[in-house]
Amino acid sequence: MKKLLLIGLLSYGTAAFASSTLLEVPVTYHPDAGVVEKVKQECQIENMLQHRVGPVLAKLNKGGDGTIATGADSAGATLLRLQITHVLGVGGGAFSGPKAITVNADLLDSSGKVLRHTKINRWSMGGMFGAFKGTCTILDRSAAAIGKDLSRWVHDPSYQIVNEAEPKEAEAAAVAAPEVTPEKTQ
Repeated sequence: MKKLLLIGLLSYGTAAFASSTLLEVPVTYHPDAGVVEKVKQECQIENMLQHRVGPVLAKLNKGGDGTIATGADSAGATLLRLQITHVLGVGGGAFSGPKAITVNADLLDSSGKVLRHTKINRWSMGGMFGAFKGTCTILDRSAAAIGKDLSRWVHDPSYQIVNEAEPKEAEAAAVAAPEVTPEKTQ
């Protein structure tokens, strides 16, 4: 009787895990990703996304931390793979204009086949008291918005993510702060 109960519990645990969606970590950067190196090092956007998307998936899964290491056995779970393609943000917090994160998201079945793909771009000016927030804090707001979008996208196959329009301030900031390249720094 005890063996039968144990087998039943193990089967239930496997079935529950198989219907879950897990974020594949670490989140990576696309080879051609546009991001300021200082912001990449200081803000660690990949960790922001992991800490914003992982808990959202854990809530959908009703347990666990919502993540799985790249290459680990998914035990039949669906995987969410994120790749950062662009980060708009330089030092200076809200004073240097709006911040944005753009990611590609792939939902993969347990065999690695892509079930769905989307591109997400979220902007932030920092919200209330944005002028007093740093670049990383403002980018974290974008990561949180991406987490909310992905929770709905993963849960509802008919949901289409609509990318936000570029804020008017972004165009002005791009003109006011030209891109610095290694050739221009000397």
